[in-house]
Amino acid sequence: VFAHGWWTNEGKKISKSLGNVIDPTDMVERFGVDQVRYFLLREVPFGNDGDFSQKAMINRINGDLANDYGNLAQRVLSMIAKNCNGLVPEPGPFNNDDDALQNSTAALLEIVRDQLDLQAFHEGLESIWLVIRAANIYIDLQAPWKLRNEDPDRMATVLYILADTIRRLAILTQAFMPTASSQILDQLGVAEGGRDFIAFNSALVPGRHLPAPSGVFPRFQKV
Repeated sequence: VFAHGWWTNEGKKISKSLGNVIDPTDMVERFGVDQVRYFLLREVPFGNDGDFSQKAMINRINGDLANDYGNLAQRVLSMIAKNCNGLVPEPGPFNNDDDALQNSTAALLEIVRDQLDLQAFHEGLESIWLVIRAANIYIDLQAPWKLRNEDPDRMATVLYILADTIRRLAILTQAFMPTASSQILDQLGVAEGGRDFIAFNSALVPGRHLPAPSGVFPRFQKV
């Protein structure tokens, strides 16, 4: 039997007498089901005791999900929609930076699989986020918005690599956030049959028309 540890709420033991019981239904309604799943799997090593706080939850939602993962997908898909007529771009030759990102992404499947076998869900997510951060650094360094005028062919290559990186990331994050990951794969035009681990090492088909992009991980605004 694999079981999580004990949780406290804002550093205090959870009890009816204190009135600080956490209602999971209320959490899901307020933050979103995938956001809650992500927090519970990422915040504390599975099996260890942990503490729940709204601040930590909001930091994960706005930092990891909205700023890192969601912003990466939104930036790339929006640039493809605007600069590539909404079509998966045709890539040209790859350089060392391209290969570095692709290789680190391709290695994720076996890394995450081994971590999940050990119920080390937080480590699996951290491995995925290392690539998400690398992709965000890559897009800033490559600056495809500048390449649009300076070297459109290179822009197409950069956007293709980023889009396929996001495809692989979304295949893996299905295990943690199935609904949001499915929405990302929808926006990449990935068919239902191309979303399993067998399809992980395939690639996006250039020229495929993509639907209009939309945000998947909105920032949480405290009312």
